[in-house]
Amino acid sequence: MQGNEPTTTFFLPQNLRCLRKKLNLSQEELAGRLGLNRGNIASYENGSAEPKICNLLKISGLFGVSILDLTQKDLRQELLLVEAQDNFQRSTPTDRPVLEEHLRQAEELEKLFNSIFTCQQFQTRKAEPLPRELQFMQMNFEQLFESSTTLLQHYKALLDLIRCQL
Repeated sequence: MQGNEPTTTFFLPQNLRCLRKKLNLSQEELAGRLGLNRGNIASYENGSAEPKICNLLKISGLFGVSILDLTQKDLRQELLLVEAQDNFQRSTPTDRPVLEEHLRQAEELEKLFNSIFTCQQFQTRKAEPLPRELQFMQMNFEQLFESSTTLLQHYKALLDLIRCQL
C-alpha cells in the first residue's frame, strides 16, 4: 500500500455491538430479527467475519442508519448516531422511485446488449468462414460488448450502493 492512499476505519463490529445493546437485544434476539444465527452476529461483532450486502441492508434498516454510517462512522458517539439516524429518516420518498427507474433502465439496457450480442453471433455463424475484414470487425465488436457490459455492471453496482444509502 502506498502512503498516499486513504485509510478508512471499519466501525461495523463496534457499532453493531453498541446498537444491539441500545435496543437491549441479545445476539440471539438480534439474529432472530435479521433471519441469521447467533454465530453470524458474534462473528460480525468480533470482526472475524463481514456480512454480505443483503445482511448489511437488513442491519442498517433495523437500526435506521445507512450502510456507510454503520461501517464508517463511530456510532458509539451519541451525536454521530443521532445524525446518522436523522439522515436515514430524511431520505425523501421521491429518491427511491428515481433510483428504481434508473435500475429498471439499466436492466433494459442489459437485455438490449445481450440481444444485440446474440444477433451478432447468429449472423456471424451464418457467414462463416468470415473474410479477414469481418473477423477484425467481429473482434472489435466483442471488445466493445465486453467493455459496455463491464461499464453497465459498474453502473448497477453504483446504483445499488446509492440504494443502500436511502
